[in-house]
Amino acid sequence: MNQPYEAPKSEVDSDADVIRKRKFWRRAIWISIGGVIIPPLFGLVGTVIGMVGAFNQLAETGEAEPEELAGNVSVALLTTMWGLVFSTIAFCVLIGALIRFFTLPRLPVSELSVEKAG
Repeated sequence: MNQPYEAPKSEVDSDADVIRKRKFWRRAIWISIGGVIIPPLFGLVGTVIGMVGAFNQLAETGEAEPEELAGNVSVALLTTMWGLVFSTIAFCVLIGALIRFFTLPRLPVSELSVEKAG
């Protein structure tokens, strides 16, 4: 009884399973980073397009109907909002993926070199 407790083999992941899980979570991290960065960029593009349309209406006549301007301004606001919504969701996924990745068991250095090669 002097030996440390070891979990039963059925509960412990094999090295191959840990490597597979590390690859999966690494990909999930990169995808969610893209999800954090790309939607706000699309929101920014939509904002610029909406505001350019509103200012073009003002420049053409010098005056514009509020209803006409409201359409372009709403495009600007909606694209900004949806970009932030999708980015926030991706940020939450990123935090979860980082937690899962860093709570996986550590492998010996020799196993990590196999992981990089595969």
